[in-house]
Amino acid sequence: MQAILVATIGTRDLMFQISSGLWYNIGDFKERIQVIDDLGLDPEITHRDLTEYLVDRLDQYLDRLKPVIMGELLTKQATQIEHLYLIGTNQLPSITERNKDTIHSCKLIAAWVDRQFKISTTILPLGDEETDPSNFEAMFDWWRKTWRQDIQPAVDRSIWLCLKGGVGQTSEAGRISGLSLYGDRIKFFEFHQNERNNQAGKPSDYTGPFLGTNYLWDRTQQQALGLLDRYDYAGAKELLTPYFETKNIGAIADLLEAGIAWNLGEFHRFSTFINCTDPVDSSQLAQSQTWWWMAYEQAYLAVVRLEQNNVAEAMLHSFRSIEGGLLEWAKANLGNNFQDNGKDGPIVFNSILTSHPDLKRTFISKNVEKKERGELETHVKWEQDSVKKGILKVSLPTATDKVGDFKYFWSNDCKKIRNRLSHRLGGMSEPELLAAWGDDIQDRSQWQSRILACLNILTGQSFTTLHQASLFAKVHDRIRRSIEQS
Repeated sequence: MQAILVATIGTRDLMFQISSGLWYNIGDFKERIQVIDDLGLDPEITHRDLTEYLVDRLDQYLDRLKPVIMGELLTKQATQIEHLYLIGTNQLPSITERNKDTIHSCKLIAAWVDRQFKISTTILPLGDEETDPSNFEAMFDWWRKTWRQDIQPAVDRSIWLCLKGGVGQTSEAGRISGLSLYGDRIKFFEFHQNERNNQAGKPSDYTGPFLGTNYLWDRTQQQALGLLDRYDYAGAKELLTPYFETKNIGAIADLLEAGIAWNLGEFHRFSTFINCTDPVDSSQLAQSQTWWWMAYEQAYLAVVRLEQNNVAEAMLHSFRSIEGGLLEWAKANLGNNFQDNGKDGPIVFNSILTSHPDLKRTFISKNVEKKERGELETHVKWEQDSVKKGILKVSLPTATDKVGDFKYFWSNDCKKIRNRLSHRLGGMSEPELLAAWGDDIQDRSQWQSRILACLNILTGQSFTTLHQASLFAKVHDRIRRSIEQS
């Protein structure tokens, strides 16, 4: 991909070859004396005047000039650079720091680049409108305006930044404004001075390009953790994708996809992602292969929705966890007496009467003539409470216990509240949700305990919290730890 290179130019960006053949940095206090002496100029000449002197005699001195910081980068990456932007200070005569201005250094570098590589170059002056290069807020505004009006990087171009020159406020404002506008399109280079090599005419070594978003990791990290607090895995993935390699958190990519699937209630897809992670947790793998694990996930999804203040969905998922759990229990325990073909709803065949003769009345035909002859239907619908409770009475009596936690699931009073809330428009309050699980439920903790108790009765497990029972909760904790520790 072609790139544009944006560079801030400081006083130390140029070296000059004196008559002895050695190269000296014209911005270094000790070395510039050698340059001034070689040129026969006033020892008190300012940096701005020295570089202007060289610009006026460009034909004479261009072969003896070289960019010391960017020279190696420009040489090796010239074919990749579509356009070069050089930012140099050009302050008003009333400004004390004007004598260190680098606008003429930009002109010298631009001439060198044109001769060597024919790269199109634009010089962007800074300070001629009384903008203070040392004022961060002023520089941030200047950069944002410059990005949009003068640089305008094409959408299919990388943006390389070399911000070693100039004052720190200018560089930092350029870094942050660029990242804010262009994100992971921004890349940086680092440079390493070697005085011996420089004096031999070799520009500084460089490393990069580095992903620019690493400079904003602290802020991004907190944003990602905030998204996790809201269980926004899609948003967290979008934010973190540029860091998967540089921050060594690529292993959580599948876990974030798992979180996205879980949020949608797509538990089978969720399990596919978590079982593909490395290393695979053996207990996690074993639990995801049981008939009951999704019931706990549905219940924990209700907990999450309530934490998000989405009471209506918390209501839906909490009761679905029990209803769905009962269905999965039937699939796992009733064998050929049960069928769920996905069309007409789950059914129970009359063959179950062998082990559950008390259900015979349920199978008596509703057709008057057949009913008089005592004929049986071939099957009945599982959704009928009389069918479910009749089977559970024999197979799992604690799931219909009149004094246990399941009592409130079957309770007519609770059903009336649930039906009333489900068939009306408008919002739903948390107290109404709690009341739908029993008049003795006063807070979220008791609500969770009731759901958990019902599920443990149904599954035969002994989890102490829904957080402990949920595979998703473990995934969430793992994602959070990975981000916090990066």
